[in-house]
Formats: sequence, C-alpha cells, structure tokens
Amino acid sequence: MKLIEGRIQEQALDLKEHKFSQKVVNLIKEKFSGYAALTIEGFDGLEEGTLIFRSGKVIAASYEYLKYGVVVNGNPAIAQVFNAGSSEFGVFDVVSFRSTDAELTIAVNPKVRIDVSVSPGDINKLTKKKFNTAYARKVLSMVMKTSSHKTEIMKKLGLGSMG
Repeated sequence: MKLIEGRIQEQALDLKEHKFSQKVVNLIKEKFSGYAALTIEGFDGLEEGTLIFRSGKVIAASYEYLKYGVVVNGNPAIAQVFNAGSSEFGVFDVVSFRSTDAELTIAVNPKVRIDVSVSPGDINKLTKKKFNTAYARKVLSMVMKTSSHKTEIMKKLGLGSMG
C-alpha cells in the first residue's frame, strides 16, 4: 500500500511488551489521524498489517503476506490485522498525519477502504489471545488454487513455461 509520509509517533513497539489492540483503542479515543502498521513473523514468513485512522475512526485496512505477494484489503483485512496484533513475534509503528492525508491515502488505494465501524468493543471481540494461522492458511490456499488453475490454462494454450 502506498502511504502518505507522516510524523512517527512511536516506532518498533515490540508486541511482547505492548498490546496492539489497546494501542488502537487509545488511538480511537485520542481522535488520532494517521496509521498503525505492524510487521510480524507469521505463518510462512513476514506479514504486514495496516490500519488507517481519520479523526479517531478506523477507515481502512490492509494485510499482506510478503513471501507470496498476496494482499487482503478492506473489511476482510480487519480481522487479520488484529490477529497479527496478537502475535508475540513482531513490532508496530504509529505514524500521524492530517485527517485530509487519510482521505488522500484512500484515494490512492481505494480498495483499502472499509465500510464497517470498528469501535473499542469490536476490537475486544477481534483480539485473539494467541496468533492464529488459520487466516493465512485460508487466504493462501485460495491463492494456490487460483495459481494452479492459471498454470493449467497456460499449459493448455501451449504457454506452460510462461504460467
């Protein structure tokens, strides 16, 4: 995701020492504009999640499986970001910018916009006690099915080495 450069508020907060979900609740209460980005050692390599805030509301989400180049955007990414936030092996940053920059970020990345409300109560429901690899397994299995299907089509067309 392309992000607007902002001002770093907190950097490399260790998930073993700082609760990501509690930080998000605090950002909502503070009417924060900016983003919280986390990087974890996930199911099969590094994974990154981002929540974008405008005046204390979570307005966008994105989650990426870096090894596979697979990105989940919008509503489906919300649960994955909070799942990642329950990992022990990762860090997160909090970067502030103007509320207009939040809208500009979404204009550049329209698929990340969410259309559901994320309240502090929702965050408690979304927060897991322990990182769950089921999200990654589900998303990556769908991608692998699509990839193998593409390869079969390419072989049928005589373009097997290109698939």
